[in-house]
Amino acid sequence: MDEASLRGNFVLFLRTARQCLLLNDGLGFARIYASPDGLFHSTSWLATCAYAGRVALNEPAAIEYVLLGASHLSETVARGVTALPLGSGLDLTRNARYDRPRLWDGSVGDGVVTLDETVAKLAAHLATVFEETAAAFPARVRTALSGGFDSRLILAGLLKAGSRPELFVYGNPASGDVAIARSVASSVGIPLDVIDKGSLEAGMPPPTLERIVANALFFDGLPNDGVYDPGVDQLTRLDQNADGRLGLNGGGGEIFRNYFHLPDRRYSAMDIVRTFYRGFDRKALRQSVALSAYENRMAASIAYAIGVRDGDLARPVDRDRLELAYPLFRCHHWMAVNNSVALRYGYYATPLVDPKSVAMAWQVPLQWKDAGLLEGRLINALHAGVAGQMSEYGFRFSDGPTIKARVHAWMDRSRPVWARPLINTAGRHLRRHTIAPAWLAHCRALLPGEWCLDYLLDLQRLPGNQSVARALAVEIVWRKLLP
Repeated sequence: MDEASLRGNFVLFLRTARQCLLLNDGLGFARIYASPDGLFHSTSWLATCAYAGRVALNEPAAIEYVLLGASHLSETVARGVTALPLGSGLDLTRNARYDRPRLWDGSVGDGVVTLDETVAKLAAHLATVFEETAAAFPARVRTALSGGFDSRLILAGLLKAGSRPELFVYGNPASGDVAIARSVASSVGIPLDVIDKGSLEAGMPPPTLERIVANALFFDGLPNDGVYDPGVDQLTRLDQNADGRLGLNGGGGEIFRNYFHLPDRRYSAMDIVRTFYRGFDRKALRQSVALSAYENRMAASIAYAIGVRDGDLARPVDRDRLELAYPLFRCHHWMAVNNSVALRYGYYATPLVDPKSVAMAWQVPLQWKDAGLLEGRLINALHAGVAGQMSEYGFRFSDGPTIKARVHAWMDRSRPVWARPLINTAGRHLRRHTIAPAWLAHCRALLPGEWCLDYLLDLQRLPGNQSVARALAVEIVWRKLLP
């Protein structure tokens, strides 16, 4: 089987005369869970927990889920229930894991010399992806459109392939993002469906405990955003791939941009943690050793993802190698939660990121990714008309980033790693960003008594309402759904 020819987000059960294999897509964007005894495998975390029987809370993974929206090792929030690690498959005849090719580390050609060559090669690959997509789902593709890069790149690729997708945008009809989406859609003569989640939510009663339990079941227990929702999220998710349509999402498109906003120099896995994954009050962690344990777990997971095996989490590695942390760590863990839920209800894909696009993008000179230069050029290469419309960044992608955008990107990159947790702390104090006591009390009233995370986390100090909604999800699962 040529794994490089497989596309999309999927789980594949392959039975031959000699083998019985279970594997997912090369970047692990559709999760496969395993029970503690290794005899039960499922795309459903709740089903795997139900098979296992009484499962204990995995405390470090639960902290990561509440703070970040996902856990970041092959462990899950249920102790002993695991997710198939990146780059692995299951040989069910031997009941053993096996290593699969790390396609992103393979050769992708003779190297790239200029920005124009890079754009041409990446655009050719994306054109192939969208040609195959259009052929597999003729006139049955639905995708979001906004003022940003990634949704515009998807639209450009589909139009290049001769596909005219159904377009929608989330937002208030009077918002700037909706105005930009309308302009882009109008420029190519495609109707735009404006979905105002706020208005939909206003027409629904506040979520009851029964509604929240139903949300937890629908979203397989622990979704990225938690389970406090009156039903809007479920409604819109079912709509995106209803009637056999393929829902496309621009997740992962930041492989073409400088996602971590770091300069072009060597950094360690621990630097990535302290730069990007410390946007919370350390006092939210009740136990004295919890912060160092959290940082070490996250850094170890990053090091594993990018291929650092010597265990030195503070050892600097080349900047281009760290670019792999976005698709192989961030996307593999965080996006996979959302993608796996979407795949439960229909056809769904994140076409901008696959093993080949990762292989082509991670060694691209970093200065070409800054301020969106590379991705804007890709959009223009696939469809100049789409690239010629204004973006939410204040420039047309066909023109490239303005001086103002470049200066803003430079300022973001220039913040020292050691100072970023302090900058986050100062920002929280200046914004007086706190959890509304009345809202937290309302959530607690739904499930009276001590919560299972109370001895680990001070919920009042969590970074936002979504974190509380995730803590609520954990409580719902352990009180209402697990044996």
